[in-house]
Amino acid sequence: MNIWVQQIIQVIISGIVTASAYAIMGIGLSVIYGISRVFNFAYGSFFTWGAYFAWILFATFSWMNYPLVFLIVVPAMFFLGMGTEKVVVRSLRWRKNWQVTTMMVTLGLAFLMDNLALVIFGGFAKPLPPLFHGAINPFGFTLSVQDLAMLIIAVTVMIAFGLFLSKTRIGRCMQAISQDMTGAEIVGIPIKKVFSYTFGLSTALVGTGGILLAPRYFITPHGGWAPFFRVFVIVAFGGLGSIRGTLYAAFILAIFESFVSWSLGATWVMPFWFLVFLGVLAFRPSGLMGTWG
Repeated sequence: MNIWVQQIIQVIISGIVTASAYAIMGIGLSVIYGISRVFNFAYGSFFTWGAYFAWILFATFSWMNYPLVFLIVVPAMFFLGMGTEKVVVRSLRWRKNWQVTTMMVTLGLAFLMDNLALVIFGGFAKPLPPLFHGAINPFGFTLSVQDLAMLIIAVTVMIAFGLFLSKTRIGRCMQAISQDMTGAEIVGIPIKKVFSYTFGLSTALVGTGGILLAPRYFITPHGGWAPFFRVFVIVAFGGLGSIRGTLYAAFILAIFESFVSWSLGATWVMPFWFLVFLGVLAFRPSGLMGTWG
């Protein structure tokens, strides 16, 4: 096989693996907007804390492994998200201009969480061990076992979340509220409870993304802003509140990111995301799909 073709396929594979992690984080951010019509600007900080929680477990217990980390950290992030909604967000929801106020409060929460991480963990980067060691060579292409595991875990999470939305009462209530909040309240859907569950699920999803991506990068107190911006662009590109659009956008943009890094170098990755964001604002503000779907 031609060496250029082989390299291009390798780049696409790398992009697909990265896209799977972006997708589950994008779904969480999209769900919050689809229901409450506000962005959670502390989303990147929850990403950081999910990774730090995993690091604490590995640093404390020599026998710790990733299955246990997921079993401990993901539920912890869920309850942290629910608690944040009840303590920080809920009191703002019924006030005048609550959407803008909530965004500003979550932005302040992000600064608080990042600086708290700086005080507790220090400014030095923290590593997480790889999910798995080794590599496989299917059809002549090299794929690390860690990347394969990341892809499998992320796809499993996405399928499980899709089943949750379609098969459970809370999931159907979430969809109903996203379509008509007033009508959902009239028919007796518990709005406050659903908001709380939504915030918890979103936080659990971004915490999962933090655990998946942390072995690729070092954990730093302010390291959540770069993935948050990527996910923000993905959600805007896919269509605010659209889960299907978010999935499409995650895979499209992550593959393009992989090509940019391969052809131009890693220094051009963030400018690429800024250009995409400006392009969305200028030419397609509603994104690919501007409604819940």
